[in-house]
Amino acid sequence: MNMRQLSTRRLRLRVPLVIAAFSMLGASSPGYSAIRSSHLSGHGFGSPLVARATADCSAATAGQLVEQHHLNDFLLPNPVQQVLCGSFTGQGSEAMAITIAAATCWGTQRWAVFNFVGGDWQLVLDQRDFIFPLVAVGSDIRETTPVFRPGDPRCVPSGGSHARIWHWDGTRLVPGAWTQVTKGKVITQTFYSPSKNITCSLGDSSDYRGASCMSFKAPQSVKLKADGSLKICRGRHCLGCGCAPEGIPTLAYGRQITAGRFRCLSRRSGVICTVIRSGKGFMIDSQKVRRVGP
Repeated sequence: MNMRQLSTRRLRLRVPLVIAAFSMLGASSPGYSAIRSSHLSGHGFGSPLVARATADCSAATAGQLVEQHHLNDFLLPNPVQQVLCGSFTGQGSEAMAITIAAATCWGTQRWAVFNFVGGDWQLVLDQRDFIFPLVAVGSDIRETTPVFRPGDPRCVPSGGSHARIWHWDGTRLVPGAWTQVTKGKVITQTFYSPSKNITCSLGDSSDYRGASCMSFKAPQSVKLKADGSLKICRGRHCLGCGCAPEGIPTLAYGRQITAGRFRCLSRRSGVICTVIRSGKGFMIDSQKVRRVGP
């Protein structure tokens, strides 16, 4: 064997040993581990290597955050109703809006927004309200809620719905003005007293707003406005046709009926109608009409 062949053979033996040694050194080196766990932020030779945590905007994460921040008021096993992901906390941000279930007649009564900063989710907004599903409008959030008129039962709104936009002002989410989305229901209630001598109508909508009654035995009528003022008329001309619509119900003694801001109560002594908030109103019987309330 000549000298050239001997040198070539020694080189072939050394190359695997060098590669193996480098591999063992790199696997245990902190710098090597950092390179493996990072990703390239650019392309081409010399591009920087940046380590970055990724926000997990998901129902699973939302459930953990709801429990961690004690947002599950009703202790439901699956409280998350909706998860909305977007840059709601500024340009380039990662945020998550969550609606939270309620075990009552209105299924969603709370929502929250989290911002992903420094590898962690931070609570930036916590709202309690009866709401419909949230909607992302670019980097803003549109909140839609029912409109409750005075006197509406807790979970039976009659005023339609309105919406507002939540926008990040650089430090926090701030709400815009409310805008009506759907119209309220037409609420008009009509009834007879058990004696059939008095008939009343009350409503709180653009079609009819107020509470009015008339009695036939002593011809008279009265109308109550939302500000508590009365318009009283006495005499047969106050009754118009002197009739009432057919098929209207009777309001038993001791029972009351409500339409928006107005309420009427049937008593043996007569019918009392008032504005709920102020208590101002009237009482009408077979003899007269008089004011009631403060």
